[in-house]
Amino acid sequence: MTPEAVKANWRKICDFENASKPQRIEESTGSIIGVLSKIDSDGGVSANHTSHAASSKATSGSGEAVGHKLPSFSSAYTELETIMYALGVGASVKEPKDLKFIYEGHSDFSCLPTFGVVIAQKSVMSGDLVEIPGLSIDLAKILHGEQYLELYKPLPRTGTLRNETVVADVLDKGSGLVILIDVYSYSGKELICYNQFSLFLVGSGGIGGKRTSDKVKEAVAIPNRHPDAVLTDTTSLNQAALYRLSGDWNPLHIDPNFAGLAGFNKPILHGLCTFGFSARHVLQQFADSDVSRFKAIKARFAKPVYPGQTLKTEMWKEGNRIHFQTKAQETGNIVISNAYVDLVPTSDVLAKTPSEGEELQSSLVFEEIGRRLKDVGHEVVKKVNAVFEWHITKDGSVAAKWTVDLKNGTGKVYQGPAKGSADVTITLSDEDFIGVVLGKIDPQKAFFSGRLKAKGNIMLSLKLQTIFKDYAKL
Repeated sequence: MTPEAVKANWRKICDFENASKPQRIEESTGSIIGVLSKIDSDGGVSANHTSHAASSKATSGSGEAVGHKLPSFSSAYTELETIMYALGVGASVKEPKDLKFIYEGHSDFSCLPTFGVVIAQKSVMSGDLVEIPGLSIDLAKILHGEQYLELYKPLPRTGTLRNETVVADVLDKGSGLVILIDVYSYSGKELICYNQFSLFLVGSGGIGGKRTSDKVKEAVAIPNRHPDAVLTDTTSLNQAALYRLSGDWNPLHIDPNFAGLAGFNKPILHGLCTFGFSARHVLQQFADSDVSRFKAIKARFAKPVYPGQTLKTEMWKEGNRIHFQTKAQETGNIVISNAYVDLVPTSDVLAKTPSEGEELQSSLVFEEIGRRLKDVGHEVVKKVNAVFEWHITKDGSVAAKWTVDLKNGTGKVYQGPAKGSADVTITLSDEDFIGVVLGKIDPQKAFFSGRLKAKGNIMLSLKLQTIFKDYAKL
């Protein structure tokens, strides 16, 4: 940007015929981020040679920041937190597929994949950002520009994860700096999920730092065709008030006076709340709400949403990548852009052994019951007359499914969900299953304490005690 370049383009600079007219701060910032993204894709902008001194200083400062580790922290959660999050991003009893996210007694109770962001968000909300060396960060000037989340296995329904945070890179976008914060979440030594927060620091750029990085999880433009699917959800007027209970206490989303100071006429919805709505739509439409199909999500936050507005998620399927953008239906504004969800191929899900390579004790019992049914199956079927589907969990996640068919023929035991409909579905851990079989755990007490969960005609499950009594010596 030289005086000569300005002079050569003066007529274009003064032409306001097609100018945008932002009315609020967030509209101006959204436009800036959009233009900067276009500049990056067109090859960037070189710095004026007169900024050499500032450039050297900035480069050394950002170099000191890159690789800096923020304090590690732990995130503990129970079913309560995962249910509260699911409700915060629009899961509802109105949608049958959502029940597994909001009812802890559901046979396939699951944690929404995007809860992985909540686990990691303390790294950018605790104030530790101001301690990054080489950077002068004003928390009031930080915008959450983009988000990437990748899961390496479904999130446990409860757990405590250890989080390690590092400054992956610092980019100079001219009107501001982009700080890439990587957060790795572990259960013990096992990496469960990875987040990249892309934070835009308004007014701190233009000092000659590098503009691009191979560490960026890039946003991707949507296909140039009509969407393959569209889902809508109307947010509640209390949506932000509910979502903030998942840990984002920024008064911008609840206090009208604070929102007014920030240039909004009323509190706005959290961008990560809209993010959660969108991901849930994609999972519902293209993965039958199966969390084991979720691999990763990337999204760019474009414009704010007000509680009460309707979110419209437009989706395009290209292989195992689902591109999407989300609009506020009332205004037509794109609020999440250049986004996608990567799904695990169905074949890969089926190819995984249910126990993730670990031998489950319960498997031995099911196999032995199957062998014994060959001799006494006819008699047992007459006594029981029911099909039981078992969901065996390990470390809070379903590790194997077994079906005990004591209704048809001479009975049958096989791995997997019931081929027809199950009369009773029972969920409990591998360890507790063995305890019940051996008579060390009372199944009724386990049920009322929540360790054993059952749905369907649960009275039929009482007949199983006869079977377990017969085979307790296993």
